[in-house]
Amino acid sequence: METATDEFLAEIRRSHHVVSWVDVVSSTGETKRLSATGGSVTEDATAEVRRRCSLSCYDATGDLTPKSAEDLLTPYGTEVRPYRGVMYADGRTEVMPLGVFRISQVDVDDSVGGSPDIKIEAFDRSRTVARDKFAEPYTVAKDTNIVDAIKAIIRRTFPDAEFDAITSTMTLSSPSVFDANTSPWEAVNTLAKSLGCEVFFDARGRVVIAPPQDIDALPGPDFEFIEGRGCTMTNIKSKFTDEPGFNGIVMVGASLGDDKPPVRVVVWDTEPTSPTYYLGPYGKVPDFQTDENVKTEAEATAAAKSLLQGYLGFSDQVIITCWPNPALNTQSIVQVERERSGATGLYGVDAVTTPLAAHEAATVTVRRKRLIS
Repeated sequence: METATDEFLAEIRRSHHVVSWVDVVSSTGETKRLSATGGSVTEDATAEVRRRCSLSCYDATGDLTPKSAEDLLTPYGTEVRPYRGVMYADGRTEVMPLGVFRISQVDVDDSVGGSPDIKIEAFDRSRTVARDKFAEPYTVAKDTNIVDAIKAIIRRTFPDAEFDAITSTMTLSSPSVFDANTSPWEAVNTLAKSLGCEVFFDARGRVVIAPPQDIDALPGPDFEFIEGRGCTMTNIKSKFTDEPGFNGIVMVGASLGDDKPPVRVVVWDTEPTSPTYYLGPYGKVPDFQTDENVKTEAEATAAAKSLLQGYLGFSDQVIITCWPNPALNTQSIVQVERERSGATGLYGVDAVTTPLAAHEAATVTVRRKRLIS
């Protein structure tokens, strides 16, 4: 979750003054501000592009309203950075960043008698990396550190990219060649899978390379949706599905030597209380993965557990409608307590949609976290 003060988290649980705006940033760093009248930002950990936004703004002075392709507010390198937060009674403001987005489309509705309405569609920087396809085959040499390889690919598009990345000694067991006319973002995710990591751009535009959130590593949930006084939850829906439904990973890695078979491990959902317990009535539904960068049983096990952790819990999803908390993101862990719906326990956030308008509700999609021993 984005860092928010205790005062902020208390303020959003009661009637409060909402503030929101959109900063428009040129390729040279020039920044101008638009007032936000509506729209929303969605972060979805299961989507190909993790963050996207659809914004409604107005330009009171007309300075930013685009009149030609050369103007600032056009989809030719300009980024937008929306914010939402609160204004305290003493006039102080505290806002949370909702992402850094490259503009994809701008529509201007210039009605007579008022300021033009500007609608902006934009996506996080991963889409820009994906569109910057390899013009010729791209080779990562054998023994290259995998984290360094990921950084190098992203720096093709964003030379000044900032990283929040794990430290790893894992290297490529053989050269990796990515064909011309393929997506560098797919290459990045292929390499990250070997580490058991996710790669994404966070709300501040930094590249995160890290394993999925681990409940055991946390002192407590980031936020609570507990029915009763101060609860921001207004509605809750449950969803039960068997898609994608995998409760096991068969991971095949590289050979340990010319005379030895490839590394192979199998990891299952071994929690007897889980509805997808592999020895229970659900049965065995394995996914098969091959990764030539996985060279040892320990590396194969770590990668398989990380992949499986990404599958487990989808059978038990909950969609929460609530007052917006712009600090929530898909790295957040929340406590949910709603007795009538039976939604009780720790949940990981898979998706969150945050509106910019003061009167609109947020939606948070969560799933019950199932740990792998």
